[in-house]
Amino acid sequence: MSASHEIETRLRETAEKLLREKRVDLFLGYEKASLPFRTTPLFLTSPEEVKRLAWNPFCTTNLAVYLPRLFKPPADAREAKTAPPPPTVGLVLKGCDTRSVVALIQERRVPREKLMLVGVACPGMVDWRKAERALREHEPLGAGEDAQGNIHVVVEDGTELTLRREEIVADACLECRSPTPSIHDALLGTPVEGKDPEAARQQTAAFEAKPLSARWAHLQETFSRCIRCNACRQACPVCSCCKECLLDQTRPRWVGAGTDISDVTIYHLVRAFHMAGRCTDCGACARACPMGIDTRLLARKVNQEVEDLYGYRPGEALDAKPPLADFAADDSQDFLTEP
Repeated sequence: MSASHEIETRLRETAEKLLREKRVDLFLGYEKASLPFRTTPLFLTSPEEVKRLAWNPFCTTNLAVYLPRLFKPPADAREAKTAPPPPTVGLVLKGCDTRSVVALIQERRVPREKLMLVGVACPGMVDWRKAERALREHEPLGAGEDAQGNIHVVVEDGTELTLRREEIVADACLECRSPTPSIHDALLGTPVEGKDPEAARQQTAAFEAKPLSARWAHLQETFSRCIRCNACRQACPVCSCCKECLLDQTRPRWVGAGTDISDVTIYHLVRAFHMAGRCTDCGACARACPMGIDTRLLARKVNQEVEDLYGYRPGEALDAKPPLADFAADDSQDFLTEP
């Protein structure tokens, strides 16, 4: 029996108890999808449905993305009078998902007292793109995990191939500093040690070592593939404005909606700075991009600057104050210049 199967069993028991005892109104989890290497989000309201819950190496979606919508504040006083009370929500979380929840709580967009967090210590999730590349010419029909954590894949001719998990794990998982949820009401699985912080720093070192002109050329080449589908923004749990995204505003129109390189560049630069000290590096944006763009590059670079300046890593401590919501009397004033 694989470790994932044991966790799945305990997860179903936990969710059933929470729903049966009415300690939650809604439970968010995963269920098996029709395509290999994938799962889909699952919204449960009845204990009889928990048999649909799944836990496996393909549970990549960051479920925290749904929380701001569930706790959306009333638009005005009239709506506040008629709006139903906010639900109590249970959800299953990996370490990266937990960092997103912490960020949302810190920004007061999600109330901690309305959450029942079922954390799962995560050894790393499978990147379906890596898995399909590893299969080369073969077409996957189904996939599962063995007792060692490797992935067994049934291909088009009925044969079974084995993929080593460490070779197809998502890039964000390879750099994850806190794969075990930092906050939780229940924890499933054996705690997993985080990666060396230097590993994440090295990912941006090659980019930082380039001359400014080379960095700009690299970004322009990367952004030229963007089709402005906004999937990166929609998949991100913390990249959402209260009412309307700045990049969608038409009065005034700040950024064009087309794929002109100048508009696309501004879109990604604005997103990167908006995410400064907020991006939890869950990798949801990169997974959602249909063009395979490394959307994490800029966010990692900006986050590294925030960490170097303020010693702050997003989502890792609930009682920490985000750098853009705090100040110190001895903060550097180097950005100020004489008129």
